[in-house]
Amino acid sequence: MMSGFMILYMIAVGIIVIGFGIYALIRKTEARLQRLSDDIVTRVKADYEFKIEELEQKLDQYYISCKLEELCFIGVGGGGCNILEDIAQIDPWHTFIHINSDLQALQQKSSKNKIVLGYDKKAGLGCGGQTECGAMIVDSTSKKQLFDLVDPFEKTYVIATLGGGVGSGATAQIVEYLNMIGKEVVVVAILPFSFEGKNRNDVAKTALMEIQYINKDVIIIENNAVIQKCRTEELGTRETFQYISKSIYQIIIDHFIEH
Repeated sequence: MMSGFMILYMIAVGIIVIGFGIYALIRKTEARLQRLSDDIVTRVKADYEFKIEELEQKLDQYYISCKLEELCFIGVGGGGCNILEDIAQIDPWHTFIHINSDLQALQQKSSKNKIVLGYDKKAGLGCGGQTECGAMIVDSTSKKQLFDLVDPFEKTYVIATLGGGVGSGATAQIVEYLNMIGKEVVVVAILPFSFEGKNRNDVAKTALMEIQYINKDVIIIENNAVIQKCRTEELGTRETFQYISKSIYQIIIDHFIEH
């Protein structure tokens, strides 16, 4: 039979072993809880940092808006109206006027200020890349609508992508009318990508010369130069166009502040 001393010894050893086991389990559990806690803190911190950054950007934008008076932006044609829509998402404080012959495309824009060019001639359809069509459909009805919308403003910013029918054909007519009624006009003319073809680029250059002849203040944006930046940052197609819109918005704001 085991002596009382041996029994006590074995009990003591068992207690020590169980104690070390419990200690090891506590440390393991503690380590797991610490990792879990660190992961939660990291995720929460990242989430709040993103929200704080987003809030700071919004505050910066509202600060810029508060410094500015209300501006009048006019988008001409499909491309110009698309850029205007992006700018309206960036800073909705201003007045946005969408001008196009494509009624369906206009209906998709958020602004309440929309002018359908030549509805009696085109029945709400586009010009199919024909600049003669774009120039022909700026009629007295659309001019009257435009006059009512721009009347409160001394200066207007006209945005058009050149190379298509309405953007290339109607922009010069619209700018000439704005000048005639005494408005200061800044035109932002966006030239096509080289891959859009020689014909479209030639149409754009001809339209640009006509606009420059009519209006002295023309800001030229070359899509080829912008896309190099987008390729560097590996942006997708939609992100590329949003980047172009943001760049145009910033150029306009800088121009307004400088002048």
